[in-house]
Amino acid sequence: MPVAYSYARFSSDKQKDGDSLRRQRDLALQFIERNPELELDLDTTLNLTDEGLSAYKGVAQTKGALGAFIRLVEDKQIASGSYLLVEALDRLSRQTPRQAFNQLNTLVDSGIVVVTLTDNKIYTREILDSDHGMSLIFAIMLMARAHEESVTKGQRIKAAWSNKFAKIKDGVQLTARVPFWINKEDKSKSIPDKVAIVKEIFEMSAKGIGAMRIAQDLNANKRPTPSKQSKKWAISSVKKVLASEAVLGTLVTSDGGKHEKYYPAIIGQRLWSKSRITSQSSKTARSTVDVHPLSGLMFCKSCGATAQRSGKTGRVRQDGTKNSWKTLVCAKSVSHASKCEYRSISYDKILHSVIIGLDQMAEFSPQDEIGKQIHTKRSRVEQLQDLIDLVTAPTDGRPVKVTATAKANLSKMFVELDGLRKEIDELVEIRRPMNQRLIEGARKAILKGEVNNALMRQAIKRSEIDFKKALLDIYGHDGSAISGLVLKDSEQREKDEAKRAYTSVRR
Repeated sequence: MPVAYSYARFSSDKQKDGDSLRRQRDLALQFIERNPELELDLDTTLNLTDEGLSAYKGVAQTKGALGAFIRLVEDKQIASGSYLLVEALDRLSRQTPRQAFNQLNTLVDSGIVVVTLTDNKIYTREILDSDHGMSLIFAIMLMARAHEESVTKGQRIKAAWSNKFAKIKDGVQLTARVPFWINKEDKSKSIPDKVAIVKEIFEMSAKGIGAMRIAQDLNANKRPTPSKQSKKWAISSVKKVLASEAVLGTLVTSDGGKHEKYYPAIIGQRLWSKSRITSQSSKTARSTVDVHPLSGLMFCKSCGATAQRSGKTGRVRQDGTKNSWKTLVCAKSVSHASKCEYRSISYDKILHSVIIGLDQMAEFSPQDEIGKQIHTKRSRVEQLQDLIDLVTAPTDGRPVKVTATAKANLSKMFVELDGLRKEIDELVEIRRPMNQRLIEGARKAILKGEVNNALMRQAIKRSEIDFKKALLDIYGHDGSAISGLVLKDSEQREKDEAKRAYTSVRR
C-alpha cells in the first residue's frame, strides 16, 4: 500500500491566522477519498508543514520540512512509489523555473509521485517522459507564472516603499519604528528624559571620551537603555547613537536618501561636529603615539593601571655605543599615584611569554556565554549527525528499511539539524572569534617584529602583569585564560631583589 505525504506551506502570519493550512490539508484528504483505487495510506508521522517560510527565496527547500523530506527521499528513507500531495506547484517552489523544475525532477526521478490538488495533475517520471513533453511544458509554465508573481509582488512592495519615501516631504510618518528618543505615535515629538541621555552621550564624546567609557558611565549611573530587551548599554549602542543623523532631525532611508527636518533636532550642529572631529582625532592620536604590538592590552594586576612602555639605556661602551632596551612598568608606579612599587620587566620577555600564551590559548574550548552556546549546539549537531548516519547507513550495500516512526524522527532530526546550523552561524557572527587563524596571525606578527596591534586586539582581550612576582595572565575574547606565565627566571628575580635592597640601603 503506497504512502501519501501531505505537504503544506504558507509564508505570512496572516495566512497562519486564516484558512490556508486547513484548506491545504482538506484537499489532501479529498484526493485520497476520490481515488480509493490507489489505496493510499496518509502518513501522519511526518510534520510536513512549513510555517512562514518563503518558497521564492528557497528557504523552505533548504531549511524547512520540505528540505527534510527531500533528503529523506535522497537517502531512500521514503519509499519509491510514495505520493507527495501539494495544493499547487507554487507551494513547492517559487524560484526560477529552472530551479523549481530541478527540484521536481529530483523527486520524480527518485520515484515520488507528485500530485497538485487544485488541478488534479499528476507528475511522475513516466508521465513526463511519455506525453511528448506536454506535462513538462505545462509544469514549466506554471513555475514561470509562480516566479513572475513573486517578482511582481516584490516590485510592488518596492514601489510602495518608494511612494512612502516620496510622501516624507509632506510630513507623512514612514513607519512606527523611530529612534528611542522619538514618540512612536507622533514623530514630531521627542521624549525629554531620553533626549537628555542622548545629549549626555554626545557631550562625553565631544570631550574625547570613547564609546566603551561612555557605556560604562551610563550603566554606572543606571541610565535607561534604548530598548526594554537590553538591560545594559553596549558599546555598539553608544556608537549607533553617535553615528545617527536622526539626532539632527534627518531621516536616512534605505535608498540612500536623506530627509531633513523629518524628526525634531535634539543635538546642535556644533556639538555634532565637535563629537565627530574629537572622535577622529582620538583615532589618529592612538595610531601615531607609541603604538606597539601589545599597546592597550597590558595592565598592572595589582592596581589595574596601564602597563606603560619605558626605554632604558646602559653604559656607553668604549666604541661609543651603548645598550638600549624597552621595558613595561606600572604607569601609576611611575607617578607614585598608587602603592605599586616601581618594577620594570623586559618587553622582549613579555612578548616571548605572549607567544607561549597564544599557543596555549589555541587549545582552549570556549568559556564565555556565547561560546558555551556554540559548543553545546555543535555537540548536538555531531550527535544528530551520528544518529542520522546510524539509521540511514546501508547494510551490505542495500538501503535500510525504516519504520514510519523512524522516518518521523529522521524528519525531525533534519529540521533540528538545519536550525542548529543556522543558530551556530548567527552566534559566530555576533561573537568575536578566538580562533586558530587569529592566534597564528598574531604569533607570526610578533615573531616578524611587525607592529600589528589590531591583530593582537582580535586575538587577546586583556593581559595583566604581576610586576612583583613577574607573572603574566592573558585573557581571550572567548573567556579563555592563561595564568601564571613566568616573565623572569628565579636567578634573575634574585638579582633584581638584591639590586633593589642595595638601592634602598644606599638611600
